[in-house]
Amino acid sequence: METVGGQIGASVISATDFVAAWAAHEQDAARLAVAARQLETSGEWANDGSVSMASWLRHHCRMSNRDATALIHRGRFLGTFQAISDAATAGVLSAGQVVALQVACRGPVEPVMTVQQSEVVAIVAPLSVADTERAAQVWRQRAEALIELPEPVEPDRHLRTAHTADGMIGTFVLDQAGATQFATAIRVASTWDGRDDNRTTQRRNADALVDVCAFFNANHDRRGTRRNRAHIELIVEHDTLSTAPVAWTNDHAHLGTSTTDAFLCDCVLHRIVRAGNAILSYGRATYTVPRDLFRAVAIRDGGCRYPGCDRKIAWCDAHHIDHWRRHLGPTDYENLVLLCNRHHHHVHRHNLDLKLLPNADLVVTQPDGTTHTTQPRGQPAKGP
Repeated sequence: METVGGQIGASVISATDFVAAWAAHEQDAARLAVAARQLETSGEWANDGSVSMASWLRHHCRMSNRDATALIHRGRFLGTFQAISDAATAGVLSAGQVVALQVACRGPVEPVMTVQQSEVVAIVAPLSVADTERAAQVWRQRAEALIELPEPVEPDRHLRTAHTADGMIGTFVLDQAGATQFATAIRVASTWDGRDDNRTTQRRNADALVDVCAFFNANHDRRGTRRNRAHIELIVEHDTLSTAPVAWTNDHAHLGTSTTDAFLCDCVLHRIVRAGNAILSYGRATYTVPRDLFRAVAIRDGGCRYPGCDRKIAWCDAHHIDHWRRHLGPTDYENLVLLCNRHHHHVHRHNLDLKLLPNADLVVTQPDGTTHTTQPRGQPAKGP
């Protein structure tokens, strides 16, 4: 900071100076990683009773566990390959390039890198980080061809979920094939609702994942046929249907009123009479939207009718404009429109006003009073 004309202002750095400062910073970081490896090898970090090098760094250098672990692994890598270490501390390789080589050099290909490291440095030094990553992966594939690898180990895959008061949280790990399938599905299922869509990328991806699951539930070819079964099984107390329905899933996860309303719009109902835990009667299936009627609405609408949405019929539920439970709305052609899973729950959650005009145009009124009108994408409006 400096004082200019009695006012405090920030000193200005040129782009060239910043690039030079960053290069010097990366060289210092490489030297620090090498020093960390030397300290780890000496064992001096344990003199104060620290149980690991990472804990020593967290305590004495106030580093996060993530930064401490990354520094240790970087130091071990540079300490193993002298040519790469020399190039990093001299500024010949950037930190990003070192990371690319470090990722490619894991496991059984290390002996190959020990022999070829000087040649590898010479090849990748003039490249960008992205090109270095690609070159490093090509090198790894060729290095694997030079050695006898053990039988491939089944890639790790796992999914952990837990129900919370607000829904579900979880983590998962996929192998390369699974990751490719997942990324493709999310990209295909992701939607953009136009200029009014202010969702973050993370929320848009989460909505896309729900749409993928809903699509599978509605269209899989396992027991039963399409639209001939309840895709998600809910238990609803009959006495609460006309007010605020009390509902839960087979996993004992309780659902809110708007979520339950959306599921009840288009489902199969079974009447169950209980006496305590004993089931006295299990009624025959009753469709809230009969199959022939759904087909008629689908022919008219051609897909989701929410403004800006282009989801096709296979992604959609039949939505009661006047809900059959709460508003005693009829299950007929003039009271049904198709909505995709996300927009169906969105309409119920925000209690949006929908009006189907005689020409089958749908007027959607937002909470702020603005309206949007959509036209059917299927055949001209006709009765079933």
